Amino acid sequence: MFRKKTPSPTPPAEVAPPAPEQAPHSGILDQYVRTLPSEQNALDLFAGSWSSALPGLLGLAAGPLPIFDDDRIKKVLAHFDNNITGFKVLELGPLEGGHTYMLHEAGAEVTAIEGSSKAYLKCLVVKEILHMNRASFHLGDFTPYLEQSDDTFDLVLASGVLYHTLDPVGLLELVAKVTDKVAIWTHYWEEDAVRSDEKISRVFLDDPLDQQWRGRTIRLHPRHYREALGWSGFCGGPETSARWMERDGLMTVLTELGLHNITVLEEETDHLNGPAILLVAQR
Repeated sequence: MFRKKTPSPTPPAEVAPPAPEQAPHSGILDQYVRTLPSEQNALDLFAGSWSSALPGLLGLAAGPLPIFDDDRIKKVLAHFDNNITGFKVLELGPLEGGHTYMLHEAGAEVTAIEGSSKAYLKCLVVKEILHMNRASFHLGDFTPYLEQSDDTFDLVLASGVLYHTLDPVGLLELVAKVTDKVAIWTHYWEEDAVRSDEKISRVFLDDPLDQQWRGRTIRLHPRHYREALGWSGFCGGPETSARWMERDGLMTVLTELGLHNITVLEEETDHLNGPAILLVAQR
């Protein structure tokens, strides 16, 4: 008796493995630069958000403002007889490295601390282009740096930072701890000048604050950034507002801190963004 053979099962058809997903054209490969290497390529990483014009001889396109050839820094250098060779300088808020460049070209060794990550990366681009080998840029908040630093400096440059802080008096205290010389450019509150300009007065929405400090009253004026926060090149402070000092309050604090030898190098009560002063204060 023969048994009926069970037919062998039909082998399954081979199934091709799924094709790898193709990266979309708008993906990672679009981050590669396919043109000839150039310094302009590096600047164009931040196209549309540069504030500074780089030195003209380079023929490079960045921003509109002459911060790499700034008359304010020229006046500071002239105050020191254009001789800061070997100076150890601390720069607060270098922005895009323009003032750093001028200090470096004058012979200083510069430590620059920048809180904005975008501005910090711009500074690194500029450092590479301009070969600033005696300048070092650090990303972070200069307030805790000053609080913890055991270093001292021949000069501290605080250009365009005091009026962007919530505690300008505390910042001046910390600066006075590490130096006998500070160069400051800052806006300050002056009622007639601020109230007469709607563009300026509209950002001062709150009542002034009276800060008690060393037995003195220092009046501060809250300033809100408002729509400025929506600009890709925003270069204010890390908060949504800041506090402006009055001129007399600034002079009082500097004098009380021992930086009583104050030279006003420039003052613009009609500056388009509010009254401004450039000064050097020393012990």
